[in-house]
Amino acid sequence: MCAVGALAIAALVFVGCGGSTSSGASTKPAAATATGTTAAAAPTSLVIGTYKTPEDGTLVTGANNRTLYVFAPDQKSTGGHEKQSTCYGACTAVWPPVLASSTPTVSGKASASLIGLTTRRDGTKQVTYNGLPLYYYAADTKAGQATGNHLKDGFGLWVGMLPNGKQAPDGAN
Repeated sequence: MCAVGALAIAALVFVGCGGSTSSGASTKPAAATATGTTAAAAPTSLVIGTYKTPEDGTLVTGANNRTLYVFAPDQKSTGGHEKQSTCYGACTAVWPPVLASSTPTVSGKASASLIGLTTRRDGTKQVTYNGLPLYYYAADTKAGQATGNHLKDGFGLWVGMLPNGKQAPDGAN
């Protein structure tokens, strides 16, 4: 029964997130489904790694080699070196924050010096890369998918992260 309710919520969020942009940024279909991707609790250990995609090059990944994204509005948040998350509520159903109970380790081309943590309003710790909070995309259901790269939805613009801490170019996915 919970899965049916979660699907209904995801469908409502999807309806509110589609559409075109007036800024010229590409809008890719946000076919988000409830796949259990929203983190209920922070993992005790997390490895931030990298995955090479044909369209977008090498991107930073989290659990199960799932692509990690940054949210454009987070870049404007105030605070110290680590930016604060601005994705809450319905936003987290589509873009679950990457949570960890301690600073993740790294593998591949990911840089340990760019990893950090920021505290969310609920007190959980969200992983940052180059000072920006990281998120998964619910529609990326398998390793290496990057369907959220340069996706502009009802919440804002989402971009994959390169190992050097820069945002990924807009690929052909």
